[in-house]
Amino acid sequence: MKGRKKLFAIIVGVLLIVGIGTSVFIFASRPDLTVSLNKSSLLIQRGTLQTLQISIATKNLASGQVSLSTSGLPTNVTASFSNPDPQIQAGGSTESNLTITAGVHAYGQNSTVTITASSNGLTRQAALLIAVVGNTNNYDIGGSYAGGWNITTINTVEGDVIVLHLTSSDSLTHAFFVDYNGNAVSDPNEPLSPNFTSPTIPITLRFIITQVGTFSYYCKYHPTMTGTLHSATP
Repeated sequence: MKGRKKLFAIIVGVLLIVGIGTSVFIFASRPDLTVSLNKSSLLIQRGTLQTLQISIATKNLASGQVSLSTSGLPTNVTASFSNPDPQIQAGGSTESNLTITAGVHAYGQNSTVTITASSNGLTRQAALLIAVVGNTNNYDIGGSYAGGWNITTINTVEGDVIVLHLTSSDSLTHAFFVDYNGNAVSDPNEPLSPNFTSPTIPITLRFIITQVGTFSYYCKYHPTMTGTLHSATP
C-alpha cells in the first residue's frame, strides 16, 4: 500500500536496533547490578557473631570490581566481608559472606543496616533489620490489691529479655504492664500481660527491653500496685 514503511528490528546483545523506512533507531539497556541477602532480619545476642551471605548479579553486561560497605549498624556492632571487593563478569554473579559481630556492650533495637554495592558508577543497596538482645532474666512476681507487687524494683539493660511469672496472691484479677510513656495507662507497644487470677498457676509475660531510663510498672486494674524498672545501656 502506498505510504506504508517497512519496519524491522534486530537485537544485538543489549542493543535493540529498529528501522522504520530509511530511519534507524538504537535503544540500549544500561548495565546494572542486583544485590540480595539470604536473610532480611537478624536477632543477635550480645557477645556473639552471625554470618550472612550476600549475592551480587549483573544485568545488561555490567562487569568489574564491586566495592561492598555497610552503614547504620547498632552501637558496638561491627560488620566485615569475607571479600569486600569481589570481581564480577558480564552475565555472571558473585558472593561474599557478611559477618555481624555484637560486642559485649552492644545494644540497639530495630536498627536498619544498609549494605551497599558499588561498581563503575553504579550503586545498589539491600537492607537488613538488626535487633541486639542480651541476657534473659526471670522473675517470680506475685501481686495483691492490698500488698502490691512482691518485687518493686527490676534492674536491667537495653536488649535484655525479661520473663515474668505472674501470680495473684489475693485471687483478684490483675494484669502487669510497663508504662514507658509515663501516663499510667497501658498503651499499644508497651509490655502487657494477660489477666491472671491464680495464686499458684503463673501467667508468663516475656518482653525485650527496648528503651533506656526509669519507668514505672502497674497493675492494669489496680493502679496503686506499682514498681520501678531501671534500664541502662549495657
